[in-house]
Parts: sequence; structure tokens; C-alpha cells
Amino acid sequence: MKKQDAATEVVQQLERLQTAMTKDWLSDGLPTDWNGLDYWSPVEKPKTRVTLRLDTDMLRWFRAMGPGYQSRINLVLRIYYLGLLGGEIKAYPADDTLPRIRRAAIHQLDAVTEEAAGLIQGLKDCLSD
Repeated sequence: MKKQDAATEVVQQLERLQTAMTKDWLSDGLPTDWNGLDYWSPVEKPKTRVTLRLDTDMLRWFRAMGPGYQSRINLVLRIYYLGLLGGEIKAYPADDTLPRIRRAAIHQLDAVTEEAAGLIQGLKDCLSD
């Protein structure tokens, strides 16, 4: 078997494994009341304190929205960032988002591959006992 064919087969097997795990463990394993829980009660990401200089009118506008203005500023930045990564918006006229999307996809594939390798090792350990 060629190296490329083996790599393709590994990816296909991992996709099948992930689909099966999602169906068996997540779809059927969680109470229906949990649907949308990640949207309605998201887990806060760790924050880093920074000093940021903003235009006075922008700060006044965010503060006028009430408490939590710093979180709203963060959310606006996150939406912009995700728009750039997803190719929905461009940072400048000649911006090419494909390399960023490719890097993000490779990063996610690496994470899934690591997780699958751990699961496979765990299965091997269970079978050898």
C-alpha cells in the first residue's frame, strides 16, 4: 500500500470513528434538555488582563450599553476574527483567507488524530487485559 493511500485510509477510518462516536455517545447519550446548552450557557474562556487604548467615543458607546461592556468588546473582536478565519470577510482587498483556513483545518485534524490515537491505544489496552 502506498503511503498516500494509507494516509487517506487513516483519515477515512478516523472520520467513520468520529461519526460513530458522535452518533452513539453524543446523539443518543445526552438528555434532550441539554440541546443548545453550549449556546445558552457557554463556558467562559480564560481571560488575560491587558491595557488597551480606545477612542473615547467608542468606549463611551460600549459603556452606554450597560454592564459587561468589556465582554461585548471581546465578542465584537471574536466575531471579526472568526469572520476572517471563515473567509466571510477580508482584512484587506487582496486578503487570501485560504492559508488560514487550511492551517485551522490541519490543527483540528491533528487534534482529532491525537484523540483517536489515544482511543485506539485505550482499546488495545482493554483487549490485551
